[in-house]
Amino acid sequence: MKKLMILGATSETSKLVQKAREMNIETFVVDPHENAPAKQYATHPVLLNCFDIDSVCKLIEDEAIDGILPGCADILVPVYEEVCRRLGKTCYVNKSLVSTFNNKKGLKEILKKHGLPVIGEYSYEEVKRETFTAYPLFVKPVDNNSSKGMSIAKDSAAFETAYAKALQNSRSKTVLIEEYKQCDDFLVGYFAHNGQIDCVFTGDRFIIEQEGVGSITSALVYPSKYSDLYYRSTHKKMLEIFDELGFCNGICMIQGFVENGNIMFYDPALRITGGQEYILLEQLSGIDELRALINYAVDGIIPDSDCPDIEQSSNGWYACNLTFSVRAGTICKIDGVDYLKSHGNVINVTQEHFPGDVIDRIGTAQQNIFRVHVVAGTKKELKDSINDLQKRVIAYDENNENMMLAGFDADKWFVAR
Repeated sequence: MKKLMILGATSETSKLVQKAREMNIETFVVDPHENAPAKQYATHPVLLNCFDIDSVCKLIEDEAIDGILPGCADILVPVYEEVCRRLGKTCYVNKSLVSTFNNKKGLKEILKKHGLPVIGEYSYEEVKRETFTAYPLFVKPVDNNSSKGMSIAKDSAAFETAYAKALQNSRSKTVLIEEYKQCDDFLVGYFAHNGQIDCVFTGDRFIIEQEGVGSITSALVYPSKYSDLYYRSTHKKMLEIFDELGFCNGICMIQGFVENGNIMFYDPALRITGGQEYILLEQLSGIDELRALINYAVDGIIPDSDCPDIEQSSNGWYACNLTFSVRAGTICKIDGVDYLKSHGNVINVTQEHFPGDVIDRIGTAQQNIFRVHVVAGTKKELKDSINDLQKRVIAYDENNENMMLAGFDADKWFVAR
């Protein structure tokens, strides 16, 4: 039996662990939290700090583990790369990819090099000048994910608080200060197989704004209304970037803003994402990204059977990753769960929180209680399904008050789309 180590055990990582178990692979899931969600699916839940690279390497050698993968966390991708490099294990990233696509600042530099537009940026010293007036600003760590450490600063006092928060949430102690954009949000996913890189999905991201703490996702809708713009203006240059960095096998997702006909990328991910697009790809086109990553980790190859129909991956269907989110408080009851799971257009429900859980990290993905994948043959069918589901699912706090944040405005999307 092959053995696979997975770094990190968030709930979003659970599907990766489950897929490995389905493939009859022995799993060692490493996380410093004893009750981390994905550990419940592991053959061997391992209580260990993932950043203790010496101990991680020793465990791999002692247990004769065949391969390693990162879970759903940007901060673990550099660990993954270093462990693989030390031990000579197959790795779908390299140091160049990590320094560029696992770092928001590194991404901006290579985009500029290849003539692609980027979001305007300021230094700390520029912002602190008395003459600075370019508020609001978006302040974030260059090397974290799930909205951790991100804030909107509308004035100089708010900027100091936002900067300190971003600095605290950055392992490299590096903060990115950018123009705050209020425009459409776009995302694109790539799958690399033996040097061939394909765009396997495009999507539009919709958000819930929260005063002073930035936004969280309300929905991701596929395909994007900007797909044609992406292929006309950006795809060829992205392929040139991937070629320069030696990206041959694996996955990558990037978010960007669309403003005045320009796509400006700002947030890359070299790992499985909270959006779980791999669920849609497997269901609708036969591309099995999780199986591909696991096979590559333990055997050093991605079989052709894992990616049979890349050219058709986004044709003929509409889909939504619908997020149900709540305000701060203690969840005491959730209505509509059974309806959600039995709905004819729902192909996956990932439950992030349960009654008894305390929500206290506002402005982060901790506020999400469900991620639900909805598919449909038409835009109207998708809209109607989303509206139906959002009416049914309600979380209540200890005072029996509704905790739900305003969800995705599917009617507005339908008209604009």
